[in-house]
Amino acid sequence: MTSDRKIIIDVRDLDVSIGGCPVLERINLQILENTFTGLIGPNGGGKTTLLRALLGLIRPERGEILIQGRHLGTGDSRAWIMGYVPQKIAVQRGAPFSVLDTVVMGRYGKIGLGGRPKKKDREMALSCLEEVGMAHVARQLIGTLSGGEQQRVFIARALCAEPKVLILDEPTAAVDVAGQDSFYRLLHRLREAYSLTVFMATHDVGVVPIHCDAIACLNRTLHLHGRPEEILKKDVFKKLYGSEVEMVMHGKIPHRMIGKHHD
Repeated sequence: MTSDRKIIIDVRDLDVSIGGCPVLERINLQILENTFTGLIGPNGGGKTTLLRALLGLIRPERGEILIQGRHLGTGDSRAWIMGYVPQKIAVQRGAPFSVLDTVVMGRYGKIGLGGRPKKKDREMALSCLEEVGMAHVARQLIGTLSGGEQQRVFIARALCAEPKVLILDEPTAAVDVAGQDSFYRLLHRLREAYSLTVFMATHDVGVVPIHCDAIACLNRTLHLHGRPEEILKKDVFKKLYGSEVEMVMHGKIPHRMIGKHHD
């Protein structure tokens, strides 16, 4: 990919193993600032592992990760730039945390260990809730919300850390089909409002050419990375998903893939 934008995430020759089993091999990936990149690939292909490596939650066996030119793990290079929304967050219905309290937790990286949220932190949290359309339930218990509503709250929590990069792992897993379009419209609006770089792992390959600037195609190693119109026409993409993927063409850009998905 060529662009005048700067590289914000730079992954170089990355290998990751879990329990002695190789999960990622020879990953080389550059993410440009203020872009929306979709990370796709089959189940078990290493998408979540790559995200966790970018967040410094998994130590690679080989290679390096640079965030805005700084090696991951040096000083506060992860804490001040990354906002993360994981795939599954277990929330008990009776959990004694309000929606506002949940979002305030996103400020703890800036408040510091043992610190207490101040008025400005709660104001920031409320502002983030307003951005995702959830301010009206700020005092409601988080466990009483639907899966889609909780997802928006967790995005607000990530925004509360004032990140440069928003990383999402399967963000529509808890969102019904009717809510997916509004969810992606929200992501685009937040990207614009906060000047975010968005990196999203998803099994919903049908949304990628519609919403993303770039696609990274992963199955243990990175097979393809580029613009949707460059990637989705290639035979490598079809082989990666096998016979379960059917590409429906409209013009030159495939806009929908229909196939089975098993979690």
